[in-house]
Amino acid sequence: MNLAKFISEIKRRNVIRAILAYLAVAWVIVQIAFVVIDAFTLPDYSKKIVFYILSIGLVIWVVFSWAYDLTSEGFRKTEDITNKQEVETFNRKRLNTVIIGALSLAVVLLIVLSFWAGSLWNQGLLDKETTKVAVIPFEIENVDQEEYFKSGMTDGLIEELSKTEKLTILSQASTKLLPASFSTASMLMTNEMDEIEYFVTGSLDLKLNRLTIDVQLKEAIEADPIWEKTYSDDLTNVKRLWAGVADDIERQMGIVVPGTLKVDRSSIRAINPETYSLYLKGKYNLSKSTPSNWLRGMVYLQEAVDKNPGDTYAWSGLAEGYVMIGHGPNPPLDVFPKAYEAAMRAIQLDSMNAEGWAALAHYHTYFGWDWDMAEYAFNRANELNPNMAYNHYHRAWYLVLFGRINEALIEHKRAQELDPFTPLHTAWLGEIYRLVGEYEKGLAEVEKVEHMDDDFALGLLIKGNIQMDQEKVEEGLKNLKAASKINPDWKYLGYGPALIRAGKLKEGKAIIEELENKPTTPYGALCLGIMYNQLGDLDKAIECWSYKDKHGWYPWIRVLMWQKEIIKDPRYLELIREMGLPDPAPFVYEPEK
Repeated sequence: MNLAKFISEIKRRNVIRAILAYLAVAWVIVQIAFVVIDAFTLPDYSKKIVFYILSIGLVIWVVFSWAYDLTSEGFRKTEDITNKQEVETFNRKRLNTVIIGALSLAVVLLIVLSFWAGSLWNQGLLDKETTKVAVIPFEIENVDQEEYFKSGMTDGLIEELSKTEKLTILSQASTKLLPASFSTASMLMTNEMDEIEYFVTGSLDLKLNRLTIDVQLKEAIEADPIWEKTYSDDLTNVKRLWAGVADDIERQMGIVVPGTLKVDRSSIRAINPETYSLYLKGKYNLSKSTPSNWLRGMVYLQEAVDKNPGDTYAWSGLAEGYVMIGHGPNPPLDVFPKAYEAAMRAIQLDSMNAEGWAALAHYHTYFGWDWDMAEYAFNRANELNPNMAYNHYHRAWYLVLFGRINEALIEHKRAQELDPFTPLHTAWLGEIYRLVGEYEKGLAEVEKVEHMDDDFALGLLIKGNIQMDQEKVEEGLKNLKAASKINPDWKYLGYGPALIRAGKLKEGKAIIEELENKPTTPYGALCLGIMYNQLGDLDKAIECWSYKDKHGWYPWIRVLMWQKEIIKDPRYLELIREMGLPDPAPFVYEPEK
């Protein structure tokens, strides 16, 4: 066949225009179909079916457009047409009309969908509806097994179930409070119980490295199981076992996980029981609230990586432990660099390790200051595990650092949703509201904290600062003083600056003198800078913030200044720019509706 003649015939028969018209119409169909599929939460494979149908339709349409032409009398075989020039012109005009009409409709759809999506984003409603699940800590059949094993096994299932964004899996820190023996008098507890759609309970037994697990799925914590099953495997295959349990539970709940998110179980590596035990002990101690437990946990995790340098989980656990210690008032100076090394090692060993990516994001947020890498690592961690409460919490404060308040609130509320009974995720949410003057909302969050722990120092600190902003000075100082008695380190970050702000200069300067008489630390330098800034002594404030070693909270001097005069000082601006941060600017915030 003569190629030039063939191409000429394609043009004469308007096949190319027919294809363009089909593609334009198909694009419109796809957009409408995807909106309908998402609106009715149809399975993800529904979208593939639409593509398959349209692809087959394209082939049929090409053949049809070759064999038939559109005339004023309807479709007729091309070979039977005598007035070919007239029909060709008529056909071309109709196809052009279809193309222009479809493209116009496509533009309208794009504009409408963009405004719709933007509206949902601003209202925090863009997230897909999820199923809320609580995994209650497993019971242990063998009394010889320690508490760390029970905690670690429960987290193992939580981690596997957390890999799909279609499920909201509560953190064990909160689910351990949910059994029926816990008092439900608290409205917080009652409301949370009402929102949970499924409870997973069970028991486990380990004998001679053989792990046996009984799992039940319930629709209420005290109800009879709607499904139950017993699993048994060698402890070395525990990761693979939990993946299988998670698959079965998702299937029973009617959750369809896209194939692209499913991990080939045969690719899940076996664990070394001795290293894994050290890892579980380390994570268990890090979940406690005292520095002595944290240090004990780090010893276990370091021993785990020493025994098995190829264990990605031991490395990522170690990395997050360093980040946690780095948040204390006076951490070792090398704690964040060690976090970076451990996080990078975890990711190199397994690029699908969500905890490793989270630790890398936290390192750059508090110490490394590679803001683009921090953003990438945050997003990567959330893709791999959408249910890590602490990662959403840290990302919220990363967003605050850049003034992106609405996004920060969405992230912080996600952390609170995943771990509702850990005061940290609720108290700091109140602080974000304070920063934008939403005092009643901030106090509402602090009130929730009081139901969890009425002596929680952070709650008192934030409540006191809100009251100071509201010019309720005596009430504010009372709460800030109470916070500093529970946690003496809050004296320098909260109570001291508030005294100066209230005009009680003698008492405020006494706290400055007390801190200056101590050995200089990154935290001390940060607090001294804040107090001198409050006094209006900008020279001393800049001198303190220029201290060679920086605390993990140092970047937030960009957004947490009470005395706004300093933002005009070129020395202060230089400190901000040294961190690669933009110059101070008003918060980007649209009040919630």
